[in-house]
Amino acid sequence: MSTKRTLLLVSLLIIVGLSCSTLSYGYPTFYPTGTTKYDPEKASSGYILIPEGYVGMNDPGYKSPEQKQDPSKRDLAWVVKGEKSQEVRLIDMNGNVVHAWTVVPNFDARARLLSNGHLLLVDEEINGEIVEYGWDNNIVWRYKTKGTPHHDVHRLANGNTLLLVDEHVPEAYLKDIKDADVPWWHIIKRKGIKLIGDAIYEVTPKGEVVWEWHTHDYLDLAYFSPVVPNSDWTHANTITPLPENKWYDAGDKRFKPGNILFSPRNFDKVFIIDKASKKIVWEWTHTYKGGMSHQHEPIMIPKGMPGEGNIILFDNGLFPRHRDHNGVSIVFEFNPVTKDTVWKYETYGYSNQKFFSKTKGSISRLPNGNTFISEDNNGRIFQVTPAGDIVWEYVNRSDVSRAIQYPYDYTPQLKAMPRPKELKVTPPNNLEWHLIPDALR
Repeated sequence: MSTKRTLLLVSLLIIVGLSCSTLSYGYPTFYPTGTTKYDPEKASSGYILIPEGYVGMNDPGYKSPEQKQDPSKRDLAWVVKGEKSQEVRLIDMNGNVVHAWTVVPNFDARARLLSNGHLLLVDEEINGEIVEYGWDNNIVWRYKTKGTPHHDVHRLANGNTLLLVDEHVPEAYLKDIKDADVPWWHIIKRKGIKLIGDAIYEVTPKGEVVWEWHTHDYLDLAYFSPVVPNSDWTHANTITPLPENKWYDAGDKRFKPGNILFSPRNFDKVFIIDKASKKIVWEWTHTYKGGMSHQHEPIMIPKGMPGEGNIILFDNGLFPRHRDHNGVSIVFEFNPVTKDTVWKYETYGYSNQKFFSKTKGSISRLPNGNTFISEDNNGRIFQVTPAGDIVWEYVNRSDVSRAIQYPYDYTPQLKAMPRPKELKVTPPNNLEWHLIPDALR
């Protein structure tokens, strides 16, 4: 191996090591879970749906069954079969569980609360299907997908379900694929590799496919991310239908309600798919601090919310092209017509990793103008004001999978519940708060 290639490989390993260092170095071993800060006067309050990940990961004393038998083994909780959470919880702002569903064990289960109180879940790992649970936890609908469902699902206004699955790119599309010579990476093997793309399906309650869209028909097969496995071509994670919006009202047909805001993570871009023609009619990325870096959850802010019509997204900061974006997540809000950034949330400081979710995350705009952020990999969920002040924060017992906040009266079942007491939580001053030695307790 040449000296130049050796230096490039070492540089890559350093970058990857830094980007993965949050759980190892960014946080203390012991820290409180539950609601750690809450200012009811400044926060926008409601219920938070939390699809959980690996419940053992935030327990510093956890030992897997393999470790108990052989202490030399360093298996982590989240690679041990059976440690995946089987629960999706609904909590109030003080962290009290107001309802829960027992679901199939899942590492990355995307779940959405429907307005009738049902739970719509992506069962990616066990049965490969979309499952709808009733409020009382019984299964009321399920759909076995053509490929493996993953990352996102929506119940549409017409009662149909929009879902995302992965699929192999047909052989006929691969014949012109060539190996690529990429700066820093040199030759990337692509010829002869079976590529995995994505498909979007709309299905009726009876399971009839009434609309479908395939990445290999509309995206450039020569475009790829050199930092992921060669076969992992698009790795989509979001398929959000556009809501009613001022841009379409003003005559811009690209933003027709129902068109799909689509996020193929490995492209570091987001697109809008015209539902009628199936053509891509809009795309966006950015160049801030080296550009977008494996983003999640682009959504258009609906009418009636501060910033309505703008798009917000979670830019993870995985494999960026600038040191200041390495291991640092950023939330962007931008005008989709001018494509100008109008607001962003990020943290600062030398060697800053105060806000980072490597592989998943979600955001939404709240009625009072605050932004809800789910820092999934670390199990931290919080709200920030337009000025960037944290007014509510919750640390989960595990990682989470794209938590979502809902209004108190979102479902008939929630509306019938007594409204929870909103008790202010003031955290201690970290500069002065210390644990007391056992002997002095």
